[in-house]
Amino acid sequence: MRRILRVVVDEREKSSEVPRLLSSMGLLVEYRVLPVGDYVVSPRCAVERKAARDFLQSIYVGRLFDQARRLSEAYDVPVMVVEGPLYELIDEMENPRSAWGALAAVTIGFGVRLVMTGSQKQTADLVYALALREHRGERRGPYVHHPRARELWEQQIRSASTLPGVGPKLADRLLRRFGSLRKLFTASVAEVAMVEGVGRARAEQIAKFLDAPYSPEGVGEAQKKLSISLLDEGRKD
Repeated sequence: MRRILRVVVDEREKSSEVPRLLSSMGLLVEYRVLPVGDYVVSPRCAVERKAARDFLQSIYVGRLFDQARRLSEAYDVPVMVVEGPLYELIDEMENPRSAWGALAAVTIGFGVRLVMTGSQKQTADLVYALALREHRGERRGPYVHHPRARELWEQQIRSASTLPGVGPKLADRLLRRFGSLRKLFTASVAEVAMVEGVGRARAEQIAKFLDAPYSPEGVGEAQKKLSISLLDEGRKD
């Protein structure tokens, strides 16, 4: 029986063509709000996809190096795909050496595999090839990992990101608005809904999640142990 390959895709990638192309190739695409990376293809491999222009812009704001660090901490095989005419854009820069320095830092400093693609179709082909290779043998997955939280604020972001429909960016916005996890978790639906990017429907989902009683009694003991072990494996730390 032919095994169905699965890839976990970040919710924000729905606007790109890559997930649709992966589905057309026969991959089972599962959407989640990922704490790091855009495509998780195995328990040890994840891919961050960046458009060439965004790659260069992220150098100047420092976002690139934070993403590279988080990706390399969470996965043994971190891959960053730069999509588009990167080399042409570097040639147009006033200081192209800064871009080459960033490329060196990502690959040597953080150990991230850097791959250039010319289109979303090529990116999809690469992700498919990675998934095919990673699913050989007995390796199962993919499982979502979390980057190691070094600072208290990173742990707070991670905790807030477990709320329904909340990713790291929205978690940061919520924590800035309420000031602490306790104040966020005890805020009213109306207060949460007023935060930019939340809205009434999502605020009600969050409240329903926080108010739901812990009730594992309806789950078989074997299934409960399996679920807890998978959560532990997904976090690794």
